[in-house]
Amino acid sequence: MSLYLGIDAGGTKTDCAISNGAELLGQATGASCKLARVGKDLARANLQDTMVRAAESARVLSRDIQHVCIGMAGASLPEAVSWAQETIREVIPEATIYAAGDHVIAHRAAFGTSHGVLVISGTGSIAFGRNQSAETARAGGWGPNVSDEGSAFWVGREAVAATLRAYDRGENIGLMNVIAQHWRVAPEEVVRLANASEPRFAELAAAVASAAEEGDASANEITERAGRALAALASAVIKKLWPDGGVVPVALSGGVLQGSASVRNAFRDALKEERPEAAVSFTHVRPVLGALEIAAHRGRR
Repeated sequence: MSLYLGIDAGGTKTDCAISNGAELLGQATGASCKLARVGKDLARANLQDTMVRAAESARVLSRDIQHVCIGMAGASLPEAVSWAQETIREVIPEATIYAAGDHVIAHRAAFGTSHGVLVISGTGSIAFGRNQSAETARAGGWGPNVSDEGSAFWVGREAVAATLRAYDRGENIGLMNVIAQHWRVAPEEVVRLANASEPRFAELAAAVASAAEEGDASANEITERAGRALAALASAVIKKLWPDGGVVPVALSGGVLQGSASVRNAFRDALKEERPEAAVSFTHVRPVLGALEIAAHRGRR
């Protein structure tokens, strides 16, 4: 019986799962293997360690795995795909390896081979859809400097910006203490960390969401804007793929959407206003299972 490996190479963690095409045999989660986040050496070590532990969990030998699908943010970049294939082959020499966008495996996990729009808001953000004719479209996901509206990075950056604008007005809003406590620095040190070469804005998203749930007005305004921004991405995809209307299933994934009721509610309300035909579902999506399904599908071809 063939063995299949699915990999979700996320920005915050690496998720691996192994099946025989009929049942899930084993799985493991490890640290991030995203090149832009941790560098090649640590990314290689993290990916290979998680793969090996998944095989141990499944009680199979890594070298016996025959088909692999890895979902990654850089799947459109040949050098990133080559790196992933080389890294995987050091552990699984004979496997066929397919690299897909992280949004592709997440959509497969959410909808299988059916149609729908998936909105992802984790470290970054993107909306990706597939219609009944198997046509696909995306919106957003162009990186934190020019896009990623409503993402964890965006939420954290907006929170820091809001506190500094309040400071300029001579005000002291509660978010400053939230940010300082999370970063474990004095309030006057927030500016220094915010202007670091790699600012840790994404780390703040959960704390901002908690502050919104507790009634902080500034945090609530930011999370509501995040929801509306994500709804705009979904609306753009629906417009491309369903120009004539019709019911469109919409699923949500990623820590920001799944971790904040304020973001979800704002998303639902804004999308309903623009696209009343959208049917929004808040079910949990685990992208690695989509990668595993793609690996098995390609292996059976």
